[in-house]
Amino acid sequence: MNKLPTMLLLLLAVFLGAQSQPASLQTLPSDSLQVSHPGYAATLARLAPLAEQGIQNADLYYDLGVCHHHLGNQGQAVLQFLRALNIDSSHSPARENLVYIHALDPTLPREPQQPYLVQLFLGVYAFLSLDRLALIVLITALLTTLSLHLLFHYPPDRERGLPVLLVLIFGLLLLVFGGTLLVKINRWQHNPRAVVLSSVALRSAPAAGRTLKELVPATTVTVKTETGSQLQVVLPDGLSGWIDRQAVELVVPGQ
Repeated sequence: MNKLPTMLLLLLAVFLGAQSQPASLQTLPSDSLQVSHPGYAATLARLAPLAEQGIQNADLYYDLGVCHHHLGNQGQAVLQFLRALNIDSSHSPARENLVYIHALDPTLPREPQQPYLVQLFLGVYAFLSLDRLALIVLITALLTTLSLHLLFHYPPDRERGLPVLLVLIFGLLLLVFGGTLLVKINRWQHNPRAVVLSSVALRSAPAAGRTLKELVPATTVTVKTETGSQLQVVLPDGLSGWIDRQAVELVVPGQ
């Protein structure tokens, strides 16, 4: 009984320590997007092969995005920042740079403003990255196990309300965070978003439909279906249509 508070404090210390670990790769500062630098071409040539080898790292994609932005490849910059966020949804520099790029080009389609409570929920959801969720699930699973152990070994002559309450609380948290982790993993593996890399017409039907809108590079779309060389996509503002598959690249490489 006396060991339970000590174990809880130890788990909390491990959780906080894990969150304070430095990134595995040195990232470029987000405010450096406001200047150009000839070294970014060399940096891109050094980092691009790592991504081509299949290495998936949020900081790597972030650095690639910064390099592409300085070289004028806004479509690739947005793509790499989205890939960084697909791996680590709490990667704030990538999110801030996406906002910065959209501010530079007001013609890019944007999602409508969400109510405050929806923004708050989305902010919490983004903060709970895969790594954080996995650690939280591990902790809640351990706490649930300890609560069950306490319940099974509770003195039979005492009221069992407290251990039952602990089991219910930690069990519910385990279900909530475990379900969120499964959703995040599925999103990480099957992200339907894609980025326009070259100007393309959004049409009402595959290939021969009437032109609804001209999409510029760096436009983010959500892929719904695929028919041959055509993709049915939805823009952030809700407009739907068909575009040429060769004009876009999916956020999940090789999907």
